[in-house]
Amino acid sequence: ALSTDDSTVMETLEDVDFIGYVQRRFEECRESISVEDKVRLAFGSFDNALYEFGEYRKEAARNRPQVYLLYRSDAWHNRSSMELIAPFSSLENMMEYLRRKKKEFRLTESDLEEFKNNRQTKGRDENYLYESDYLDVLPEQEPELPPKDDAFYDKVFTCGQSELSRRELESLPEPFDTYHVTDEEMEQIVYETEMETRDRLRLGKRKPIDFDNDRHSEIWWEEMEKAVVRHGVPYYEAE
Repeated sequence: ALSTDDSTVMETLEDVDFIGYVQRRFEECRESISVEDKVRLAFGSFDNALYEFGEYRKEAARNRPQVYLLYRSDAWHNRSSMELIAPFSSLENMMEYLRRKKKEFRLTESDLEEFKNNRQTKGRDENYLYESDYLDVLPEQEPELPPKDDAFYDKVFTCGQSELSRRELESLPEPFDTYHVTDEEMEQIVYETEMETRDRLRLGKRKPIDFDNDRHSEIWWEEMEKAVVRHGVPYYEAE
């Protein structure tokens, strides 16, 4: 077997065509390389990989943005007495602010040291303290849902004189989002709308809902919207 010190090997390692060929073959085979082999190739050993990963996570935590909230409170640090003075993007900026306000806030150097080390001053009628937390990270955007076909939205559900489609719910002045509404739910919504409308109008079993009658129509729309809301169908969010 050739060693890395062999003259042929050394010459070949300087051959651009050979290097390109090796790169292409590596790309072709990379999916079949195990994680263990990748660890050994990239880090030399698992010990090195674990150490570097630990340092990487520490660095990521250090660099994660935080907000520092400076408060004024009473002598006992009661939460009910806490008054927010200002938010800061770093501890250093907050300490610099306190140094500039040192005279106004009647702070001594020992007060500042106490504050920096213990997050608060002590033994004063009026104390200062701070809280810190990581800023919220926006969640990843949800993938877009595949569109439904026209038949899904145009399908009409009927009960008595009541007829309703998802398309109608989507076309209201304050439209509902019917993407996840099943046929069974639509059937139940129409049934409840019919029954509640008839009950309010005291129509009995035989008299039909008269949609040419303004009062009948108004009550039907009210009961329909109530039924849709009861079934948890969401309105579209305002943009």
